[in-house]
Amino acid sequence: MELSETEKLNFAIIRGSKAYEEWDRQQGMPAYLTIILYELLLRKRLTQKDLVYLSDLPKQSINKGIHRLLEKDYLKLTIDPDDNRVKYCQLTESGKKYAKEKMTPLFEIENKVAQKMGAQKMKQLVALNEEWSETFWRFLRKKGEK
Repeated sequence: MELSETEKLNFAIIRGSKAYEEWDRQQGMPAYLTIILYELLLRKRLTQKDLVYLSDLPKQSINKGIHRLLEKDYLKLTIDPDDNRVKYCQLTESGKKYAKEKMTPLFEIENKVAQKMGAQKMKQLVALNEEWSETFWRFLRKKGEK
């Protein structure tokens, strides 16, 4: 049976997601913790709301990860001086060390894949993936409004 292009894409997305799930399993870390460490290494300082938006994970999962990192002194919270309701998450020095230790092997795998694919294919992949995601969400929202 020949698969349609959308079925092939769906399968590729699922397999890619499973690869990241396997990464989490091998590291003994829940996905929400991997995502928090990944994002804070790249962006340095984010609010809990930012982390929820970037990850599409439930607020409770992000909150659980934040508390786990706070308990280990890997994370510090700072209050926005202009809005006391906003708290920024940042890795502490020991948190940066821990995050780099955990995440560097993942970054290395991702970089190897990107190098193997080449710069042009990576640009195309990113652009097409962004377009697919935005279009899919648009149609999904329209369907939900009916």
